[in-house]
Amino acid sequence: MQFRMRPTVLAMGLVVATGCAGQRVTTDYSPATSFTRYKTFALVAPPDTAAEQLLDQRVRSAVQTQLDTKGLTQADRESADLYVGYGVVDKTHTNVYTYDNGWGWGGGRWGWRFHRFGVAWPMTAHRQIETYTDGSVVVNLVDAKTKQVVWEGEANEVLSLPVANPLSATKEIDAAVGKLFAKYPPQSSDT
Repeated sequence: MQFRMRPTVLAMGLVVATGCAGQRVTTDYSPATSFTRYKTFALVAPPDTAAEQLLDQRVRSAVQTQLDTKGLTQADRESADLYVGYGVVDKTHTNVYTYDNGWGWGGGRWGWRFHRFGVAWPMTAHRQIETYTDGSVVVNLVDAKTKQVVWEGEANEVLSLPVANPLSATKEIDAAVGKLFAKYPPQSSDT
């Protein structure tokens, strides 16, 4: 019995690892910016609705923790070097899958049809349309003096919305924001 369980446990571990590896994290920044001059920040993203306040608190806490570990200090808006905008974005995606029933190459039959040789129409292809929403975490750092975005990051498919498991959502947001700020400050900025 124990021998049979190993492949199952291994397969489940690979599925979980594949799911985590699928999260795409992207960042962009202004190459002309010297990030070492930024010492203070102000968080400036208010929640849009009452339903989003809990998500806002999770993202706010994760961003603040990461900025603290980077050596930046939170300040009021008037004296901050950076304004930090953040949030969870709902994106609706639509995937269209086309598949055939196995009747030959391309899903149709070969032969003469309307004075030409090729795939007989109509093809026996089937389409399945899948729509889903993902929660992407977005963070923007704006220079307080110039009001220009100097760094931005996005982690796609962080959590499913609406949130079903609050503890899991907090861990997922913390991990995604950690991945984003692993790329801050950019390595090519002046030191």
